[in-house]
Amino acid sequence: MANSATNFYTSTTSSHRSKAYKSTSEKTPESLAFLCNFTRDHGPEPIDKRGDTVLHLLATNGNKIALQSLLRAGLLSNDLLMTKNKQGNTALHEAVRFGHKEVAEIMLRTQPELVSLRNNAEETPLYLAAEYGKKEVFEVLEGFNSDCMMRRRDGRTILHAATDGEHYCMFCFQFPLYYTDFPSFDVYEYICYIQLR
Repeated sequence: MANSATNFYTSTTSSHRSKAYKSTSEKTPESLAFLCNFTRDHGPEPIDKRGDTVLHLLATNGNKIALQSLLRAGLLSNDLLMTKNKQGNTALHEAVRFGHKEVAEIMLRTQPELVSLRNNAEETPLYLAAEYGKKEVFEVLEGFNSDCMMRRRDGRTILHAATDGEHYCMFCFQFPLYYTDFPSFDVYEYICYIQLR
């Protein structure tokens, strides 16, 4: 008898997680209501094998409407915002990686400290913005006092990330402000210098 109750619970939980996963990409009133109820009941529990929460998936999908619904319902808690998946990414890391500026802004207005959290590779959201060439999101992160001089665990800088992704133009005006160790700073010379290191 206890075994069948456990199987029912597991089946129901799995069904709810599948529905939550699907709902993160939808913007219907039904999906928004379901996501609010699911978040209220399950909070920062992961819903997939990557360790993603509802918030990670909303960030990946750029579902600003659902995020605003969670915020209005008082469900966008610090625990949920600070939860990391198996790669150590917060939902902000995911929003940045996919270039969802408005989603990133909502999260940062709610919890500004997110800007400095690092993933398993010691990458901040700003590092990912540089790596993926997400200039608009990069500028938002800068507005929240992001550390432009940070280094990843392996010593790589934000400029390394930008040049690796061949996002050279993105930083032509920003990086002279940060890398003033060079007497006559020329961003193109510095990019060549970085690539040869």
